[in-house]
Amino acid sequence: MQLGWKEMWRQKRKFSMLFVITFLIVMLTTLITGLADGLAYDNGSALHELNATTYQLDPDSEGQLTRSFIDVTANTLNETMSVRPLTVTIDGKKEEVTLFALPKDGNIGPVSALRKGEVVFDPSLSENLGLGDSLIDFASNYRFTIAGEASGRYSHGPVIYTTNETWFDYLNQSEQRPYVSAEIGTESTMSDALVMSQQDLIESVPGYSAEQSTFTMMRAFLLVIGTFILTAFFYLFTLQKLPELGILKAIGLSPRIIGRALLFQVIVIVLAAVATSIGVMYVVDALIPSSLPFLVDFGHVALFGSMFIFLSVLGALLPLWKLRQVDAIEIIGGKAS
Repeated sequence: MQLGWKEMWRQKRKFSMLFVITFLIVMLTTLITGLADGLAYDNGSALHELNATTYQLDPDSEGQLTRSFIDVTANTLNETMSVRPLTVTIDGKKEEVTLFALPKDGNIGPVSALRKGEVVFDPSLSENLGLGDSLIDFASNYRFTIAGEASGRYSHGPVIYTTNETWFDYLNQSEQRPYVSAEIGTESTMSDALVMSQQDLIESVPGYSAEQSTFTMMRAFLLVIGTFILTAFFYLFTLQKLPELGILKAIGLSPRIIGRALLFQVIVIVLAAVATSIGVMYVVDALIPSSLPFLVDFGHVALFGSMFIFLSVLGALLPLWKLRQVDAIEIIGGKAS
């Protein structure tokens, strides 16, 4: 360890360059992780905000709330939730929203103080809406009255929350048969209900899996590319100092001590790059506007940082193997290639 530290101190420029390259790769990985986590949260933040943990859906819905249709009456004893995409007009301009209808007397969502016909809306819908303003459903001309704001997005779009009372009134005036999207809790009126957790529902949001799979593939490629780059640099550094390594072996320094010095250098550089990138990521999170879907999940960042450290240590096996092949006599005699 002391040998590795002394070499890093004496060749600060070379190892500083290696740190910068490693930092940029790790920084790109952590930024993509923050963007992926932000988009994942933005895709189903309305569900994240609910206190319910178990939902019962139509078995033919494939886990999608907007495709789940359960026939019920307005006076059902079970707590229910309904989710429906709507096109509403605001001052003559059309906007796409998702309506979440929730039980008023439960502890789920921001609807306990709402009266029939009232909704609360996500601020990203419009900056010009205020108390008493109206949202008009384009298809049925049903008028929703703004009663407040509450954060919530679904499938990357704004959500408006209302009560089940308003939901059934909306269906009645639209001349549609009464239905709900899900029953909340473990009890269900259906014997073959599709039981799903909150996380299952979020992962079933259209586009969620494809979006997250793309980011996972990008992060995996960055980890592999970063490992190859770091391994290549240390391998080249090892080739450059073969004469010095031959002399060290000739005077009795064991390959194990030299190998430990190399591993120490790899771990120090990667740890420093990971720690610095995490710090920069928190700064970026504080500076970027809230409208950008970016979320710092320390657990995910630490996970990918740990994976990069592990892969880098594995990559160090190549220069370590080269160290074991060094023949002190050939190196000192100038016969090695």
